[in-house]
Amino acid sequence: MTRPTRLSVAPTGSRSRVHHTTGHLTVRVMDQDADGARVGLLATQALLLSGDDVRIEVDVAPGAWLDVVETTGTVAYEGEAPSSWTVDATVGDGAVLTWAGKPFVVSDDIATHRRTRIRLHGTGKVLMQEKVVLGRAGQLGGDLTMSLKANDDTGPLQVEHLNLGQQARQMPGILGNLRSMDTVTALGWTPKPTGEPEAGTTGPGETYFPLDRSGAALRWMGIGRFRDQLCDATFAAWREETMRDYRHRHLARHPAHAEEETGLGEADRGPVADAVAGRFRAGTCCTP
Repeated sequence: MTRPTRLSVAPTGSRSRVHHTTGHLTVRVMDQDADGARVGLLATQALLLSGDDVRIEVDVAPGAWLDVVETTGTVAYEGEAPSSWTVDATVGDGAVLTWAGKPFVVSDDIATHRRTRIRLHGTGKVLMQEKVVLGRAGQLGGDLTMSLKANDDTGPLQVEHLNLGQQARQMPGILGNLRSMDTVTALGWTPKPTGEPEAGTTGPGETYFPLDRSGAALRWMGIGRFRDQLCDATFAAWREETMRDYRHRHLARHPAHAEEETGLGEADRGPVADAVAGRFRAGTCCTP
């Protein structure tokens, strides 16, 4: 059995500490500062084959940020043995995890399961995007189940189980002939979509779900490729929003760091100085 891909990030006084071990996937650091990093996930072998059990374990230490980039989409190939893709993430107090997923394509004649488990602590935040396609070109797609279980210090935040097997998705009110689904999930705060969800020409369009507590989800379903006009833009806007809030909270806790970065003291403050300080640690983590 292939071991899990493990990834952790922790802030330091100069450059964040990023530690990772290779499993089905390996990690490449794309950008980094004292508090966090942007990393790319690359497959070390053909994925997702029949029988594969891909596990990704992520730990974002208190006060850190981590932006995960999937460099390519994933195809769950046909076969007798079921396959699975599991993400297990822990996000500490004041930390931020953002994860933009690429399309996950389910071939004919395969049963595959996507599982996501998230543990949030304190004021930690998570933003994830999942894109699912049922079937490759000319296919209807095999059996897919998806589960999300997110908890914070109070208890369950979001619990969802989707049975998108061939029989289940033909039932009234499930998917019918729709083949694509795009979901943006925010946990730890409740942002609003950047536009107004509306019916689309390739499916029922987008639906916005505010959670009972801190969180929200935006979901689009359609008949083919991702033609929704809202999910990608919403993910980018929500990522910028949460990282902007992260930087403001970070500066409030460490005001001396802003002066070190900009070389400005209180006597030097003014509109221009404040604008410079506002770019503190922006890096490229918030650029789509």
